[in-house]
Amino acid sequence: MAGLSMHSLRAEIFEPPKTKLRGAQRTVYVLVALLLAGFGLALLLQIDAQRRTSSNHAAFVQVSSAQLLAEQVNAGLVHGWGALAGAAEMARIDASISDNAGAVLQAAARARPISGGAILDRQLRVISATDSRAAKLAQSVAAEIGSETAWGGVGQADGRRAPVLARRVNGAIILSIIDPVKLLPETANGSRAIITDGAFSILASSPQLTPEETSAFEKMLKHQAVSSGSFTAKVEGGEGIVVGVAKTGVGDLHVYALRATTPPLRALLGSALQFLLLAAAPALAVSALLLLQRQNARRARDAEEEVERVERRFRLAADGARAGLFEWRDDTNTINLSEQLAGLLRAPREELSLAEFFALPPAEDRAALEAAFGRARETGALDVSFRIAATHAVVFVEMRGLAIEAAGERNAPRIVGTAIDVSARKEAEIRAAALQRRLRDAIDSFTGPFALFDARKRLLLWNKSFQTCFQLDTPTLRPGASYDTIAIASAAHVRRERVDATDSQSREVELATGAWLQIQERRTIEGGLVIVGIDITPIKRQEEVLTKSEATLKAAVTKLETSEGRNRELARSYEEQKRRAEAASRAKSAFLANMSHELRTPLNAVIGFSEIMAGQLFGPLGDERYHNYSKDIHASGQLLLDLINDILDMAKIEAGKLNLAPRPLDPLDAIEQAVRFMKRRAEEKGLQLIVDAPDLPEIEADHRAVKQMLLNLLSNAVKFTEKGGVMVEGRANETHIILRVVDTGRGIPREHLPRLARPFEQVETEFARDHAGTGLGLALTKSLAEMHGGRFEIDSEVGKGTVATITLPRTAAITKFEDTPIAAE
Repeated sequence: MAGLSMHSLRAEIFEPPKTKLRGAQRTVYVLVALLLAGFGLALLLQIDAQRRTSSNHAAFVQVSSAQLLAEQVNAGLVHGWGALAGAAEMARIDASISDNAGAVLQAAARARPISGGAILDRQLRVISATDSRAAKLAQSVAAEIGSETAWGGVGQADGRRAPVLARRVNGAIILSIIDPVKLLPETANGSRAIITDGAFSILASSPQLTPEETSAFEKMLKHQAVSSGSFTAKVEGGEGIVVGVAKTGVGDLHVYALRATTPPLRALLGSALQFLLLAAAPALAVSALLLLQRQNARRARDAEEEVERVERRFRLAADGARAGLFEWRDDTNTINLSEQLAGLLRAPREELSLAEFFALPPAEDRAALEAAFGRARETGALDVSFRIAATHAVVFVEMRGLAIEAAGERNAPRIVGTAIDVSARKEAEIRAAALQRRLRDAIDSFTGPFALFDARKRLLLWNKSFQTCFQLDTPTLRPGASYDTIAIASAAHVRRERVDATDSQSREVELATGAWLQIQERRTIEGGLVIVGIDITPIKRQEEVLTKSEATLKAAVTKLETSEGRNRELARSYEEQKRRAEAASRAKSAFLANMSHELRTPLNAVIGFSEIMAGQLFGPLGDERYHNYSKDIHASGQLLLDLINDILDMAKIEAGKLNLAPRPLDPLDAIEQAVRFMKRRAEEKGLQLIVDAPDLPEIEADHRAVKQMLLNLLSNAVKFTEKGGVMVEGRANETHIILRVVDTGRGIPREHLPRLARPFEQVETEFARDHAGTGLGLALTKSLAEMHGGRFEIDSEVGKGTVATITLPRTAAITKFEDTPIAAE
């Protein structure tokens, strides 16, 4: 029993029960679990703190980037305001802006970010525009400008939006359209820059977004609706990003700087790994801290290098353009200059009081400078030019700035802008003015006539000889006078002229004074017209002497040939008979032409005397039948005269003696003259006479021939139309104009149409023939149209009416029908 007790005691002392061991193990496990839980909680808290610190740093960097982008955008807008102010000054000097609209637009578009422009008058109508899109953009923002002197905002046209700058001058509005893509610099290192308007619609981005990316980014920006500061978001279908926002100085334009964020799971795993290594070994923890510090330092260095790189680019650009920045604070009455600008203005230091700044230019420029700063206090826009005295020359400087309200400075705005050395441009303008004076002197010293017209054939420049040769008075010879007006005034002092057969733009003119000029008309590159005349009077006198000598020589040769004998006489007789035989066909047409002239003389007497008898000018005739007979004689004589005139014209065409004189012609003038001639006859029959010919271009054609063709067609239309009306329609394409005469008359059967344009051909229909006529009107119309290089067509339907169409080329293509009668169809 004793042995058992000792064993049990030893077992109890040296070998504790398993239940106590399990309790101690559980305690250790609990302590370890609590320690691990505490460490894990501390690890999570530290990871979250690091995440917030990284997020705040990224947000700060993006806000700084956005503000830097906004300053760069503002610099581009300031350049745009500067160019617009220069254009406004040009328009302010010229009271009539419409006459100088092109130059004003060119001045407004000199700045790099400007892609176009437009000018509106007081009624907000477009006077001039660089293109149709610019005109639509100008009209879309016209109502928003109101009465403001300077305005900036966003316009929309054809589904596209763009920033617009506007200045009001003399009641008119000058607008510059900004290309937002040119406002953004190139981005790198995975960053992105975006410009939006007030509705968070993307105007431009760098790098360029695809349409799908644009839609996704616009949805994200509209959902956030943040106008300043920073935020984080996730683009639809993309990764998370951190965004910095800054406002520009024009309208509701905002600039966004975007950079992708580190995925949360990746950041969590990275932080966990760092703290696990820190817990595992102090060396690893120190290494991780050093690595983290190094990464942060590298990020800071990258940001500093980016800022320095941007500053170097800006300095290089400013030094190359001889420009600088300034900031004027009205509350402190001081102006701060950049280093480049201080050197350009020869300023003693970079911060000057306003009085010290006004003392920099010469005394004669100070009043204008002070007045410009006074206007800037009211309008918020500075635009002034002045000079600075340099060592060996004078420097011309242009300053342009725009008021910018920073946060918390609403009562103390500041004007920020640029100043540029424009000495080279001023010197170029002075040289251009000198060259223009020299050109004027050279033109005046030219002994022959000289005149210059623009693309719309308006007079720009002429010399004294031009006025003297053609005896033009001052009211006629003025800037802007049309080419046709001057040509008509000059024709009264021209005795005759002859076009050069080898050069249609050259002609010889004999003046009323007896002098001869060779006139050359040439087109300029811009589409204008230059007229230069050379005195060829001595040459023409010599030609007359040579002609007389040639006639004398021919007479001598004829006498010599007569004495050569019978054989030559017989040969000449044979050749003469041969020529007579060849001219037999032409003799018919010549005979008709001569007989027509011989018949017209007594016929005019018959018509005149019958008209006197019908009107009973010398007293009553007695019997009423005499009065009726005289009317019949007058009507028959008039019909016979029309027949003879038509026969004469037809004979001239067949004999090749009808020559056309193509000149610039407005088709509407010929239409109106023909309609005016036929209007009374149409009104007597109760017919409407309508003209539908909008915007017909100028053509080269014989005015009398075009008028005669229209009169023939209108006469037939009125003659064979009993009710309804007659319409003259005019249309044009790139190469031809089409003139149609449409009536609602009885119509013509289609089987008779092919023979209508034959001489002396008339159509007998089921209607009785109750209208007199020769059957030559349509034949003359067809011949005249073909002589112009055109064609004549007729389309008709019985009971509905007839359509007669004349197609003429827009440029002269005159055909001469020599020895060839008009072909029958």
